[in-house]
Amino acid sequence: MKKIYLLALIFGITVSIHAQNEVYPPSSEVLTEKILNLDAKAFDAYNTCDVAAFRTYFTTDLEFYHDKGGYSKGIEKFIETFKANICNEPKPKVIRKPVKESLKVYPLEGYGAILMGDHDFYQIENGVEKKTGTAKFINMWLLENGYWKMSRVLSYDHKPSH
Repeated sequence: MKKIYLLALIFGITVSIHAQNEVYPPSSEVLTEKILNLDAKAFDAYNTCDVAAFRTYFTTDLEFYHDKGGYSKGIEKFIETFKANICNEPKPKVIRKPVKESLKVYPLEGYGAILMGDHDFYQIENGVEKKTGTAKFINMWLLENGYWKMSRVLSYDHKPSH
């Protein structure tokens, strides 16, 4: 019986150590791939107005800073603004596309990551996509209970397209 207990204890410790190593800290390349993948999924939900899916990528205490639209705190206010300004027909549909070569991921040792870069915005009206502007962004991703979520979002230096 002692042998079984000892083996179970060793197995449990081994599994626990292995699982912790897989979750955090990942290598720089793995972290970058993970955050870029999450960003793509979050903004696929944004671009398709999948409000329920989009909401899942943010913490409840989200802080959003926008140089033109101001500051908002909390997921409910953010989603309300998202629905009113991005997914509100008959307004033209707004979509966001990150500028891939500008994207950089920086680890926040032990708890998160920062994604920085440029993003372009487009409007779709009558099936025609037209670039309307560009801006810079900083998204702070936190690892909470095994899930990555954005907790602070800055969108700034908005400029119209020429």
